[in-house]
Amino acid sequence: MTARIASGRPRPDKETRPTVSAGGILFDARGRVFLLRREDEGIWCFPKGRIEAGETPQEAAAREILEESGLRCEIGKKVGEIGYAFYWPPDDVNYDKRVVWFLARPLGGDVRLEDRFDDWRWTTPARALRLLHHGNDKGILRKALKAAGLTGRS
Repeated sequence: MTARIASGRPRPDKETRPTVSAGGILFDARGRVFLLRREDEGIWCFPKGRIEAGETPQEAAAREILEESGLRCEIGKKVGEIGYAFYWPPDDVNYDKRVVWFLARPLGGDVRLEDRFDDWRWTTPARALRLLHHGNDKGILRKALKAAGLTGRS
């Protein structure tokens, strides 16, 4: 088991680096949403990661979902963007992060978690809203449900 590492409030005495990521809110045919649990922080989240040079946000979202979960997916419409700042102890820096979120639909593959995740699940949107740790994640799920024409009660 990996030791728990927690991000924190930005520290005024530390360097700040901008970073842009992309991710997907995956819904299956039953309207369930896919969640991953980060082993280092012990929190539930959606698959996402940094956009690499030459990649579109959509390409990055599909790649990150595949790398983190083993699932191939179709990237749909943009749901929204969120921004936040945090201090990350392993790098000893603050990050000013922007994340572009898309609807996504699984096309196939077997769940194979990247080593920084220790659990996963397909769950109802209502349960996902209870499991998600960050308010930004809960807000983007609500936007994704609306964009997908789903309710949060399923």
